[in-house]
Amino acid sequence: MAVWLQVILGVAVVLVVAFLVPLLMQARQTAAAVQRLAESAREDLDSIAADVRHVRLRVDGVADLAVESLKVPATISALFGGFGTGLLGRQGLPWLEAIVTGVEFAINWFKRRREAAPPKEAPHE
Repeated sequence: MAVWLQVILGVAVVLVVAFLVPLLMQARQTAAAVQRLAESAREDLDSIAADVRHVRLRVDGVADLAVESLKVPATISALFGGFGTGLLGRQGLPWLEAIVTGVEFAINWFKRRREAAPPKEAPHE
Protein backbone atom coordinates (compact mmCIF):
# COMPACT_ATOMS: atom_id res chain seq x y z
CA MET A 1 0.00 0.00 0.00
CA ALA A 2 1.25 3.45 -0.84
CA VAL A 3 2.53 5.71 1.89
CA TRP A 4 0.15 8.55 0.99
CA LEU A 5 -2.82 6.15 1.29
CA GLN A 6 -1.66 5.07 4.74
CA VAL A 7 -1.33 8.70 5.80
CA ILE A 8 -4.85 9.53 4.55
CA LEU A 9 -6.31 6.50 6.34
CA GLY A 10 -4.46 7.41 9.54
CA VAL A 11 -5.70 11.00 9.44
CA ALA A 12 -9.25 9.75 8.73
CA VAL A 13 -9.15 7.41 11.73
CA VAL A 14 -7.81 10.18 13.99
CA LEU A 15 -10.56 12.56 12.81
CA VAL A 16 -13.29 9.96 13.31
CA VAL A 17 -12.03 9.19 16.83
CA ALA A 18 -11.67 12.91 17.61
CA PHE A 19 -15.33 13.53 16.71
CA LEU A 20 -16.77 10.21 17.88
CA VAL A 21 -15.47 10.30 21.47
CA PRO A 22 -17.02 13.70 22.38
CA LEU A 23 -20.22 12.67 20.60
CA LEU A 24 -20.48 9.48 22.67
CA MET A 25 -19.72 11.38 25.89
CA GLN A 26 -22.47 13.90 25.08
CA ALA A 27 -24.91 11.06 24.29
CA ARG A 28 -24.12 9.51 27.68
CA GLN A 29 -24.79 12.82 29.47
CA THR A 30 -28.03 13.26 27.54
CA ALA A 31 -29.17 9.75 28.46
CA ALA A 32 -28.47 10.45 32.13
CA ALA A 33 -30.48 13.69 31.94
CA VAL A 34 -33.37 11.87 30.27
CA GLN A 35 -33.27 9.25 33.04
CA ARG A 36 -33.48 11.96 35.71
CA LEU A 37 -36.36 13.61 33.85
CA ALA A 38 -38.23 10.29 33.59
CA GLU A 39 -37.86 9.64 37.32
CA SER A 40 -39.08 13.13 38.15
CA ALA A 41 -42.04 12.79 35.76
CA ARG A 42 -42.96 9.42 37.28
CA GLU A 43 -43.04 10.94 40.77
CA ASP A 44 -45.14 13.87 39.52
CA LEU A 45 -47.55 11.56 37.69
CA ASP A 46 -47.96 9.38 40.78
CA SER A 47 -48.89 12.49 42.74
CA ILE A 48 -51.31 13.63 40.05
CA ALA A 49 -52.91 10.17 39.87
CA ALA A 50 -53.46 10.19 43.63
CA ASP A 51 -55.05 13.65 43.40
CA VAL A 52 -57.33 12.55 40.56
CA ARG A 53 -58.43 9.47 42.55
CA HIS A 54 -59.19 11.69 45.54
CA VAL A 55 -61.22 14.12 43.40
CA ARG A 56 -63.12 11.25 41.76
CA LEU A 57 -64.08 9.84 45.16
CA ARG A 58 -65.28 13.25 46.31
CA VAL A 59 -67.29 13.75 43.11
CA ASP A 60 -68.90 10.33 43.61
CA GLY A 61 -69.88 11.35 47.13
CA VAL A 62 -71.33 14.64 45.92
CA ALA A 63 -73.25 12.84 43.17
CA ASP A 64 -74.74 10.40 45.69
CA LEU A 65 -75.66 13.32 47.94
CA ALA A 66 -77.28 15.11 45.00
CA VAL A 67 -79.34 12.03 44.13
CA GLU A 68 -80.54 11.75 47.70
CA SER A 69 -81.35 15.45 47.97
CA LEU A 70 -83.27 15.43 44.66
CA LYS A 71 -85.65 12.68 45.78
CA VAL A 72 -87.71 15.08 47.91
CA PRO A 73 -88.13 17.79 45.20
CA ALA A 74 -89.01 15.10 42.65
CA THR A 75 -91.66 13.69 44.96
CA ILE A 76 -93.05 17.14 45.71
CA SER A 77 -93.05 18.02 42.02
CA ALA A 78 -94.87 14.80 41.16
CA LEU A 79 -97.37 15.47 43.96
CA PHE A 80 -98.04 19.04 42.82
CA GLY A 81 -98.07 17.91 39.22
CA GLY A 82 -100.72 15.33 39.99
CA PHE A 83 -102.63 17.80 42.13
CA GLY A 84 -102.48 20.45 39.42
CA THR A 85 -103.52 17.98 36.73
CA GLY A 86 -106.41 16.75 38.85
CA LEU A 87 -107.72 20.16 39.83
CA LEU A 88 -106.71 22.46 37.03
CA GLY A 89 -106.55 20.01 34.15
CA ARG A 90 -102.93 20.82 33.39
CA GLN A 91 -99.56 19.77 34.71
CA GLY A 92 -98.21 21.77 37.66
CA LEU A 93 -94.57 22.94 38.02
CA PRO A 94 -93.25 21.49 34.72
CA TRP A 95 -90.00 23.45 35.00
CA LEU A 96 -89.16 21.86 38.38
CA GLU A 97 -89.78 18.38 36.99
CA ALA A 98 -87.64 19.18 33.96
CA ILE A 99 -84.75 20.37 36.15
CA VAL A 100 -84.94 17.37 38.49
CA THR A 101 -85.22 14.94 35.57
CA GLY A 102 -82.26 16.57 33.81
CA VAL A 103 -80.05 16.44 36.89
CA GLU A 104 -81.01 12.81 37.59
CA PHE A 105 -80.27 11.90 33.97
CA ALA A 106 -76.85 13.58 34.09
CA ILE A 107 -75.90 11.83 37.34
CA ASN A 108 -77.04 8.44 36.04
CA TRP A 109 -75.20 9.01 32.75
CA PHE A 110 -71.93 9.78 34.55
CA LYS A 111 -72.36 6.73 36.78
CA ARG A 112 -73.00 4.46 33.78
CA ARG A 113 -69.91 5.82 32.00
CA ARG A 114 -67.76 5.19 35.07
CA GLU A 115 -69.11 1.65 35.50
CA ALA A 116 -68.71 0.85 31.80
CA ALA A 117 -65.16 2.21 31.62
CA PRO A 118 -62.44 -0.43 31.32
CA PRO A 119 -60.44 -0.95 34.51
CA LYS A 120 -57.29 1.10 34.80
CA GLU A 121 -53.95 -0.65 34.81
CA ALA A 122 -52.10 -0.85 38.07
CA PRO A 123 -49.08 1.48 38.30
CA HIS A 124 -45.89 -0.32 37.44
CA GLU A 125 -42.99 0.05 39.74
